[in-house]
Amino acid sequence: MASQRLESLDSIRGLAALAVLLGHTLAVFDWPEIYTSWSQWPIFNMMVDGRSAVTMFFVLSGFVLARPFLILPGKAMYVPAFYLRRIARIWLPWFFVFLASLAACRWLMFDGQTHPPVSSWLTGFWHESLSWKDLGKQLIFQLHDPSRLLLPQDWSLGVELKGSALMPIFLIMARQRLYWLWFGICALLFFIFIPTGSYYISFIIGVLLARHPVWVEKLKTMDFHRKLTLLLLGIAGYETRWFLNHFDEHGRWADQSVWIVTSFGCAMIILASLSSRRIGGFLIKRPLLFVGQVSYSVYLLQFIVLICFTPVIVHQLNFTSIGTLGLFIVALSSSFALTLALAWMVYRCVEMPSITFGHWLSRH
Repeated sequence: MASQRLESLDSIRGLAALAVLLGHTLAVFDWPEIYTSWSQWPIFNMMVDGRSAVTMFFVLSGFVLARPFLILPGKAMYVPAFYLRRIARIWLPWFFVFLASLAACRWLMFDGQTHPPVSSWLTGFWHESLSWKDLGKQLIFQLHDPSRLLLPQDWSLGVELKGSALMPIFLIMARQRLYWLWFGICALLFFIFIPTGSYYISFIIGVLLARHPVWVEKLKTMDFHRKLTLLLLGIAGYETRWFLNHFDEHGRWADQSVWIVTSFGCAMIILASLSSRRIGGFLIKRPLLFVGQVSYSVYLLQFIVLICFTPVIVHQLNFTSIGTLGLFIVALSSSFALTLALAWMVYRCVEMPSITFGHWLSRH
């Protein structure tokens, strides 16, 4: 049925979360260039491109949030219940990890020496003293200084909540006869007048994708080579930022334009995964489904692991004869393994109860 959960999308979200984690893990130490240069190659860059991964998060959110109300005729959104569920889903797990990060910053910080040394990027976090005002601003995602944030990556969660707040308006526009015109005007206003407006255009693209389930049905009738072509075009769009990064200077307009092109690339990847049995079948393999299931906790927990545990592991291994390549492999694998293990526990003990609480709260 059309209303069933699309597990392949969970896997796409999980792969995007792993890209953020891998990109941050590579940046923890000043590794010899030979170990990290591959991350600048086309296609391989997708594995570490955190900003494009966040673009995928936004397009997926627009699609997943709008889909139940657009595929079922007459299904109405009860706005207060929708907002309560979104706040419980996003903010409650975030608050738990926020408190855990506060404790980790107080008692688990590592200040020893490692070889290779910890990067200046990593030492830019968790070393500033925080005032009560700083903590209060973080609770509503209004602190934008990364050096003072306990979860430096949570800027995207503020966007997620704002995008969720706009969803009732997007749904009203999607049901209009001239919806393309309304969305076009809305996207143009975002692009021109809001410096971060491209983020919300990603949500709009996701809503438009949900508005047209017939696109998936038509694609299903095509041969695999056309679906593969669509996937490759999506990957090319997803990689647009890789091309932009080869220019030394680019301003707001270029960055916003690239974000929008990347969003269309994300939409094509989603379409290919939903229309192709082969692509979708790959995405519903058990390991990918697991990563998709815990992806939000992976996204939240990574800095606790990277700041407090990964340097300790490398420091201890410096007393062995493991070598730099061995250190590189162990640092990456241990960071992934520990983050995934903690993410599974947080998913089971925090995320799932938060979802249940959100549903209970919205019914009372």
